Amino acid sequence: MVQFISVTQAILFAGKQLQRLHIEEKDVDEKGQSRSVHSVLLRKLILTASSSGIIGNAAKLLSTLNKEAADKGDLPNLFIISSGQFPEVAKARSLVQSAKEKLDLLIGLYRKQLRMNNLEFMSVSGTTHLIELPVDVKVPSNWVKVNSTKKTVRYHPPEVLSALDQLSLANEELMIACRGAWDSFLRAFDKYFSEFQAAVQALATLDCLHSLAILSRNKNYVRPVFVGDSEPVQMHICSGRHPVLETVLQDNFVPNDTNLHADGEYCEIVTGPNMGGKSCYIRQVALIAIMAQVGSFVPASSAKLCVLDGIHTRMGSSDSIQQGRSTFLEELSEASHIIHNCTSRSLVIIDELGRGTSTHDGVAIAYATLHYLLEHKRCMVLFVTHYPKIVDVKNEFPGSVGAYHVSYMMSQRAMDMDTDKTGSKSDKNAQTMDHEDVTYLYKLVPGVSERSFGFKVAQLAQLPSSCIRRANIMAAELEAMIVSRVKNSSAQKTLQGSQESISIQSGCSGAEQIGLEEDACREFFLDLKSALGNADPERSLQFLKHARSIAKELIGR
Repeated sequence: MVQFISVTQAILFAGKQLQRLHIEEKDVDEKGQSRSVHSVLLRKLILTASSSGIIGNAAKLLSTLNKEAADKGDLPNLFIISSGQFPEVAKARSLVQSAKEKLDLLIGLYRKQLRMNNLEFMSVSGTTHLIELPVDVKVPSNWVKVNSTKKTVRYHPPEVLSALDQLSLANEELMIACRGAWDSFLRAFDKYFSEFQAAVQALATLDCLHSLAILSRNKNYVRPVFVGDSEPVQMHICSGRHPVLETVLQDNFVPNDTNLHADGEYCEIVTGPNMGGKSCYIRQVALIAIMAQVGSFVPASSAKLCVLDGIHTRMGSSDSIQQGRSTFLEELSEASHIIHNCTSRSLVIIDELGRGTSTHDGVAIAYATLHYLLEHKRCMVLFVTHYPKIVDVKNEFPGSVGAYHVSYMMSQRAMDMDTDKTGSKSDKNAQTMDHEDVTYLYKLVPGVSERSFGFKVAQLAQLPSSCIRRANIMAAELEAMIVSRVKNSSAQKTLQGSQESISIQSGCSGAEQIGLEEDACREFFLDLKSALGNADPERSLQFLKHARSIAKELIGR
């Protein structure tokens, strides 16, 4: 009831306001254009929402309903009876009124009977029409005692009980009549439904267009330029901004450019640190594209693009446990849907594909998915990843794929920690990662990001410091293992190439020499691990000195 009246009142009010524009059906010039409103769409919407028919019907419907009663949920008083409308409700109301009048007349009878001119009916705890008398007053034996106090007793005479039964029955009949009248009212409204639905849709569209117009004016949005269907698929955005975050960050938002072209670079692989702005960038591109498609101005200094047949996205993570579908299955199902439905005129946004499985499987699946999109679909793609290996797809599609990353700036102290005096990475990173001073610049620049700074996010999430330190140590160990494998593989090839020379100089076979090298490397990294994990500085220094001597020996060999 409340919603119906509110919507109808809104339609009536808006229609009357729009009528003040004085737009008529025949208000057009020789070329068929409106003299007052040049937009065909606006003119159509205004005429739909302000037609005399919709305003007249809305006023007619509201004239039969009591808004105050609707706000209170008072169905018995909802309908305004006039001109013979709702006869069942009118009859039921008269019966209720008669029952109430009969009850009111009974009090005069009891005043005479008890000789108490000031006697009145009273209500206690929801029980109405009680007669309260002192305990010493005698009453007829058929009066029903309801409750009492030390000084008074409250009664219901039999005539009151009978009249109350009649009133209760009359109220029930009134409720039944009102429900029937409401159902009949809604059935009668059915003939106006399509007209009201069109008015609501027109007002909703006008509201949307008005909001976009105000936003575009206040935020300096620009009108996008669309290329013809005969031109290659493309998207060129200069200083694009995220329409939501820009409002939150005000002047602190960092804009970015986007340049995709079917005959050139139509894929961007975006890497960068966690919380560095990767997802914000690709979402802003998608939002700008959507806003342009619906006819809105866009948050950028300039925008030129084609008409898209779809914008396909795969972002975030979710599961469907009730259907037996894991997070990774949902992720790949979304990617599959994109592959099967996108075309060369689509924009595809993929964020972090391949996270729900092992690193090797994730990299392989992400690489293969992107390769398929580039080779078979040739659609515009923005592909966000933390896997640098994905960038190798550039070699198979020269000129079509660009590698970008959201930039960051490290303090000189952090850079000194990250690089030792000789310019090589130090194994002491594990102890200093959680002290790095990193500033995110949120600017998209060419290249691949070497770091993700996951430990900084762990700090923001307030993981225990001991947990973060342990993670740092483990990360350093894993990195050292990879470096060791690479060095051992290279050293093994070198040793195998000069096996005879090594055997003569050392007095042992080539296989034995390789074994000695491997043992020395293993001992070197064990000393480093012990140095990093030992809380005693003196003991750690001893391990480091021993590792240094092993390194010198290996270099000498």
